[in-house]
Amino acid sequence: MTKRSAKTVLILGGGGMVGVQVAREIARELNPKRIVIAAVSKKEVDDALAFLRDQIDGTIDLVPEWGNIFVPEELKNANRDAIVENPEQFDLLFDAVFRREISFQTSALFQLVNKYKPEIIIDSINTATAISYQDEFELAIKTKELMDGLEARHGAIERKDLDPLFSTVKRLLIAQGIPQIARHILLLSDTLKNTNVETYVKVGTTGTGGMGLNIPYTHSEDKPSLTLLAKSAIGFAHTGLLFLLARTPGESEEKQGAIVKEIKPGAMIGFRRVEKRHIPVRIDKPESYAPAFLMEPREEALGSRLQLRDDRPYEKFEGRDVKLEVIGADTGENGFFSIGEFQAITFPRQMEFVTPEEVARTVVLEILGASTGRDMLAAIDGAITEPSYRAGVIREHAIRQMHHLESGLRGDVPSIAVGHLGPPRLSKLLAEAYLIRHATNKETIAEIRDIDAADMQRFVERYLHENLAVASTIVRIGTPILRERNGQTTLTRGPRISIPAVVAGHTVVDLDARRIEQYAASGWVDLRLSNFARWRKRLEGARPGDIERFGSAAFDLTRYPGERFEPGDFVGWLFVNEADEQGIYGRRLF
Repeated sequence: MTKRSAKTVLILGGGGMVGVQVAREIARELNPKRIVIAAVSKKEVDDALAFLRDQIDGTIDLVPEWGNIFVPEELKNANRDAIVENPEQFDLLFDAVFRREISFQTSALFQLVNKYKPEIIIDSINTATAISYQDEFELAIKTKELMDGLEARHGAIERKDLDPLFSTVKRLLIAQGIPQIARHILLLSDTLKNTNVETYVKVGTTGTGGMGLNIPYTHSEDKPSLTLLAKSAIGFAHTGLLFLLARTPGESEEKQGAIVKEIKPGAMIGFRRVEKRHIPVRIDKPESYAPAFLMEPREEALGSRLQLRDDRPYEKFEGRDVKLEVIGADTGENGFFSIGEFQAITFPRQMEFVTPEEVARTVVLEILGASTGRDMLAAIDGAITEPSYRAGVIREHAIRQMHHLESGLRGDVPSIAVGHLGPPRLSKLLAEAYLIRHATNKETIAEIRDIDAADMQRFVERYLHENLAVASTIVRIGTPILRERNGQTTLTRGPRISIPAVVAGHTVVDLDARRIEQYAASGWVDLRLSNFARWRKRLEGARPGDIERFGSAAFDLTRYPGERFEPGDFVGWLFVNEADEQGIYGRRLF
């Protein structure tokens, strides 16, 4: 086990049971100079710091931070209902979730990480609960009821009749779970890439405390509730996206990607403390609670209808205020349980439970490099079906057979790309490689790289002039051809263009020099001189390894395997070794 150190550790969800215990373990094992405790509310942070100051060496600086990290920085302390009612704030949140062009630098997550520059982040936020418990199902039902009501109406519909529908639809839009978790991971990826974080550990959830669909512990009448299943779905979608993030290489040889791990407890986590507590009950709306007092029950005869809310005043119990206070266990995010509830949920073959100290210990052991066997992402990586030797042998046979079939169909459309396999940059590079290979009439990399960029451009233009079907094939799949002639930039195109993509039906985009360069890099066949110079540099870097000298070590991923210039192989090699338009290298770390 490696002894690690860090100047700053950031604990997201640091006010929760696990977060507080992680802080204790981090202080003991890593002894950082600073621990940042971040939570949604100031009270959570204050309570955590009050507890930790008695537990942690006073030489470690404990720093408080609070606010919602899943929204833009401007909205981190805003109430969600207030955001919906404020058009500017709603647009800001909507754009942050759904529009890809919004900068990650505006997110509260990046701003927090960039402010403290931690080497280690432990994320103990129950992300699945935060995202899935936004009444998505209730909002969908309410939206349909409002639409049905408007359709059934006779006569003119005024704006005031539409306002409830507009408000509900807006809430439904920003309550969707998959867009939120997908955006969160993209923001997290950009944050890790653009800061000095070395290790990111997520404390995840199964959503059901390790139980199956038979779970009796839900928050509604269904067993299990759709909301609970959505929580599990988001929890495991989160794991899948973190799995992809963990397999994403760094942006350069010098800056490798952060180590990403996930610990996923499969039991109830508990408990924080046992105490006597004044119990709150739901009022008005399901998400509203107030401390309850005992009252004199009322008896009524059952009829054909049952009123679920009785707004008539009830008499106080024995004519006085008697608090609904019981002894129970505080289990943090799971809630406060009575003695009987705690006994039932922790009974063998129910949820049972694991202590927050055990979870925290596992987190810190993973940071230290111990083989706990509890990293979900490593477990998935070890369980997936890997590429096989048999498939490698069949690949060569299939390629030879396709080339044989193509050679017998001269005069037909060449097999360059059909655009079904993204991204559009693939079609663009395949087309450029095909044109260079056939226009120069050279087969080896050494022969082609000896050709001057200007001559290469001239050969390609002449080849396209003589083979109009090739140009038509390229543009027909949505890949336009960018040219520069007599000082003017032109585009040879077909009826549709893949890059930039059509978003929400918008088929017109503004162009400037920066965007032309962006589109040329990501999806346009670029026949400008500068791009042929780029291809010559690529060919210079594609020198095969010296097998005679280095043996199997010569088959390094950085070396192009062979002397022949095969467009598909060469583009695959580029994807492994060359940064894309977002600066991401494709080299696998596994």
